[in-house]
Amino acid sequence: MNVDDMMEQARKRARENHLSGMNCGESTFRAMLETLREEGITDMPIEIVSLATGLGGGIGSSGNTCCAVIGATLGMSTVHGRKDPFDLPTPEARRDQLGGENGRYRLYNNMVHEFKTKIGSMSCAELTCPYDYYSDERKERCRTIIGEAAALGIKWTLIGLEQGYRHPFHYNIMGKK
Repeated sequence: MNVDDMMEQARKRARENHLSGMNCGESTFRAMLETLREEGITDMPIEIVSLATGLGGGIGSSGNTCCAVIGATLGMSTVHGRKDPFDLPTPEARRDQLGGENGRYRLYNNMVHEFKTKIGSMSCAELTCPYDYYSDERKERCRTIIGEAAALGIKWTLIGLEQGYRHPFHYNIMGKK
């Protein structure tokens, strides 16, 4: 399956997951996990979706970080996450693997930047509070966000596989370029 087809598959699945009663983080994470598993890109068990249970509503309905993007981060980590950080011999090597010139944070940073550019915010409250929480309008807004997060997660997972981690940082708290 090509990148666009995989993105669309994840987008559709994520929306359907939300319609089926999953929260935003579960919806996004499961959609990505199923799509990546079908393509043989990850073999992580579907049960790890349980890691996203507390994420709904900006983590426990607190309205903080949009959990669709956190779910996408979890999905990306099934492929690009460190299975055992202690495989590297020193703290310096472990830090460099994350934030260095070829560090994995660069991939995640780009996904988050693209999400924020497309959606307008990383805050669940900013994205949803203009609507009545129980309204169909808010639910549809969330499904759109969830679908986009899953699609972007797939996109950046595949970019990482094809191009590696050498991408320029966008805004980051380390001050790196």
